[in-house]
Amino acid sequence: MIARIFLGVLIGGSIGAVLGYFGKCSSGSCPLTANPYRGAIYGAVMGALVVSLFAQTPKEAEESPNIVHINSEADFKARVLDANQICLVDLFSNRCPPCRVLAPTISSLADKYVGRVTVCKVDVDRAPVVAQRYGVSAIPTVLIINNDKEIKRLVGLQPETEYVAVLDKLVGKDKD
Repeated sequence: MIARIFLGVLIGGSIGAVLGYFGKCSSGSCPLTANPYRGAIYGAVMGALVVSLFAQTPKEAEESPNIVHINSEADFKARVLDANQICLVDLFSNRCPPCRVLAPTISSLADKYVGRVTVCKVDVDRAPVVAQRYGVSAIPTVLIINNDKEIKRLVGLQPETEYVAVLDKLVGKDKD
């Protein structure tokens, strides 16, 4: 990223200097074409801005293939309420920055508890009825559901150890 910004500053500064040298402004008050030095500075700033605007953002971590995406109330009933195992349900929104921070933790939990816990993600923008049913007023909210009953609710960002402690207790209880 630093190299791209440096390259943008270098190219922008060069173009600005050339325009400042050859493209004289008749009034002398034009910021880009008044002289080569001003042109170079103005071009460098513009080059840095353009590069930072179009620079690629770091790729988000791959989501686990063990996560079940729920898009409707009927889907929620079939995959969570009628399930015969513990379900961890992440109620989130793509517009929620804390939800995006929590996503790798949910993905890690899905991989860690594969076969023992069903990990589901419910986008509250696509399935608002599910959020309303459980009285969710803040996201991210993670519900632990077993046999159609809410066992635990974790609201907001929590460390992964918090989810692991709850799931280990329930999965251990489930094995006995």
